[in-house]
Amino acid sequence: MSEPTPLPAAGGAAPAPAPSSVRPGCFVIDDDAGICKAMCFTLKKLGFETSEIATPEGLRATLAEKTPELVFLDLGLGSAGATDILPILAEHGYRGPVQLMSGRSQSVLDEVVVAGERHGLKMLPALVKPFRMGVVKELVASLGFSAPASEKPN
Repeated sequence: MSEPTPLPAAGGAAPAPAPSSVRPGCFVIDDDAGICKAMCFTLKKLGFETSEIATPEGLRATLAEKTPELVFLDLGLGSAGATDILPILAEHGYRGPVQLMSGRSQSVLDEVVVAGERHGLKMLPALVKPFRMGVVKELVASLGFSAPASEKPN
């Protein structure tokens, strides 16, 4: 039987949630709405609070409100690209892993990894599109993230 949540003292703030109830944040940065929705659906099942982002401006606005623990980044974002996103992440002090997603050649992917590392970012090898969502589950587990017991996917 759980104890009731204490009410704040008169004029005081409500108590902060217990750390175990805090879900890690994950940004999915891709201009393909279908990929964003599929990724976010999977990541939510894995215990993440997700944000769908399609532009550098959207990233700046979202970073003004929260900082993620993990970023999935597509190389192409319409008129922008990953090389436009990397400096924004670095400027905001992001230090978590950046997981590239792309269907481009390995040489292009390698160049983006090097560019991200120059910005001080922790770049992971690219997921080549199309990929199965099971790969995302394996990646998340390999990084040490795990879903709360009540949210573990079947």
